[in-house]
Amino acid sequence: MKYKIALVGNPNSGKTTLFNCLTGSNLYVGNWPGVTVEKKEGNLRDTEKDITLVDLPGIYSLAPYSIDEIVSRNFLLEERPDLIINIIDASNIERNLYLSTQLMELDCPIIGALNMIDVVQKAGVEIDIQKMEKIFGYPFIEISAQKETGIDELIKLVEKTVGIKKIKEFPQIFPAEVMVLFDEFDQLVQNKYPEVLADYPHLFRVIKLIEKDEEVLLKIHDNTDLLEDIYAVRKKIEAVSNHDVDSAIADYRYRFITAGISQATRKTRENTIQFQEKLDKVLMNRYAALPIFFFFMFVIYYVSITLVGEITIGGIEWFINDVLMVTVATGLGSLGAADWIIALINDGIITGVGAVLTFVPQLVVLFIFISILEDSGYMARVAFIMDRIFRHFGLSGKSFIPMVVGLGCSVPGIMATRTLENERERKLTAVLTPFISCGAKMPIYVLMASVFFGEYQTLLVFSLYLVSLTVVFTSGFVLSKTWFKGADSGYLLEIPPLRLPKLKNTATQVWERIKEFIVRAGTIIFAASVVLWFLQSFTLGFQMVDSPEQSILAMFGKIIAPIFIPLGFGNWVASVALLTGVAAKEMIISTMSVLLSGQEGSFTVAISQIFTPVSAYSFVIFVLLASPCMAAIATMKKELGNWRDFIFALAYQLGLAYGIAFVIYQVGSRIFV
Repeated sequence: MKYKIALVGNPNSGKTTLFNCLTGSNLYVGNWPGVTVEKKEGNLRDTEKDITLVDLPGIYSLAPYSIDEIVSRNFLLEERPDLIINIIDASNIERNLYLSTQLMELDCPIIGALNMIDVVQKAGVEIDIQKMEKIFGYPFIEISAQKETGIDELIKLVEKTVGIKKIKEFPQIFPAEVMVLFDEFDQLVQNKYPEVLADYPHLFRVIKLIEKDEEVLLKIHDNTDLLEDIYAVRKKIEAVSNHDVDSAIADYRYRFITAGISQATRKTRENTIQFQEKLDKVLMNRYAALPIFFFFMFVIYYVSITLVGEITIGGIEWFINDVLMVTVATGLGSLGAADWIIALINDGIITGVGAVLTFVPQLVVLFIFISILEDSGYMARVAFIMDRIFRHFGLSGKSFIPMVVGLGCSVPGIMATRTLENERERKLTAVLTPFISCGAKMPIYVLMASVFFGEYQTLLVFSLYLVSLTVVFTSGFVLSKTWFKGADSGYLLEIPPLRLPKLKNTATQVWERIKEFIVRAGTIIFAASVVLWFLQSFTLGFQMVDSPEQSILAMFGKIIAPIFIPLGFGNWVASVALLTGVAAKEMIISTMSVLLSGQEGSFTVAISQIFTPVSAYSFVIFVLLASPCMAAIATMKKELGNWRDFIFALAYQLGLAYGIAFVIYQVGSRIFV
């Protein structure tokens, strides 16, 4: 028999880490909310039963405010899992148990996984899981998903619980006088409106109707009689509780939770994690937080770009140019291969793919640093600090999270905007996230910086980071007052405990990002390099050219090149490179490498002949701000949801990129003659 288990919990409670432990998967884990934006599935390990585990997006309650909360709620109501593993951050147990009181209304067996128990123990708190089970009506188990303790015991408990048909009755959360009103209203609904939410569990249906839940109202908006009955029962509950209905229901839940926790927990010793609190006072200081963050980012760019680049780039280029290409040419020549085949492999494939792979070591180091900052909980703190700034520009601190995710790749960054409850902020963040440079653009910056700016290359790349933030803030302010007008949202973000990053998580995240980079190099860039070589090697009459200037590609490039003359790079090589970069940003370097491969001197020498320092900076600014690759563009269209906003987003990104690059070149070329 097949079983389906839902892994449910608050954002940042450790769901995805636990999912990886239970299934042996390697999903990306980040120490902040919003990492899981779609449900993930995997088979439970070390069990003879056929059990599928579903990792749902983190939710604070079963009231849908954001897309990820709707995904989780719909799955629980429509798929009806055989068991719910309710993962609870034990270090913040009272707030986490609010969701648990709602899960208890779904008529589904539950196991409570008290995660981060090591943090609780360090804080000098002991939890009696037997009392917890007696109070809440379902079994609890202590685990630490990060340290992988208690996982085998949890799997055994799942095996024992998943086949149970009879659901243990959960305790009554609401007082008797309120339950009487719930029961009366339930009978009324069954008698007068039997078709309304007929497949919902009874208590859950009653409460959601009484709360006038947004998703429920969409289904009954035209039933005026039912709306009048809902209004009547709400008045009765308000009379009994002396509060408005929503506050009363929440208050009853928290009273039940607080009473239960006071019985099941006790203090065993003084808090032993004061160091974290002292560190937070520095990292989240009103005045020091942002300078510290920018210092960290500067150091990261300096180490990954300058130090690692000095060690690796020269060696890789030597291997490609003086070892690999010479060996290939000699080997193919000895086999009698035609000159054009040797040129295709060396000047097309190896040159195109190699130009991208040269920068892999720097990206690895960059991604390691970013992963450490995320997994340690530091980035969640930066997001919290950024909220004060973002508020002035039509965004919230939550908007910062997709932008940091976008440092690796814009696609998951744009997808992470689903965690924003406010539709206006969600769309605005989806438009602005591509302005934060993804990893695929980094090799372009490094190439231009190393050729034209020498010892100042770290400053150049760091300046791009500052430019992107400035554009995000300015665009957020302007667009929130014009195209994406609307009310601001409240801001709720978990501040997770600071913790040492887990080596496995860091390695997994870095590998996933680098693997995507390498896969594109071996597929898209490989194929495109071959096509580019043919287009720049032949005329329209399919005759081999003496110079790429006579090729099919040059003819096309010269048609579009005038568009970029005001930006300082109105030559056909740069124009074609920008065009191919729409497929994948890595293609920009590959394209230029292939097109300039026939010229005398090294690739960097050839680059220096078609750009000046000012036009090179204008070029990287355009690459930074212009619309992202096709995959990210398609994701942006999906998240924006309509053609009107999508076309506006593309026009805005391209127009802004052109305008800023224009100003930089026109002003810069007059200052630096």
